[in-house]
Amino acid sequence: MTELITFKEFCTLLKAKPSTVKTWRRRKDLPEKLFFKIGGTLYVRKDSFDRWINEEQAFKGDYYGNI
Repeated sequence: MTELITFKEFCTLLKAKPSTVKTWRRRKDLPEKLFFKIGGTLYVRKDSFDRWINEEQAFKGDYYGNI
């Protein structure tokens, strides 16, 4: 079963301010498929986020070359 976390919990998980995460979402740095609303509350599919991190983002950026 898919684990759902609230947007606030997601921000805590990323250790980022909600405004920062909203900016990442708006710039499409985070895939839209991770997010959905139920009754006005924004949720994140944690398993989809974990899969995205492992498959799409692992060793993808310049970050590892600059460490």
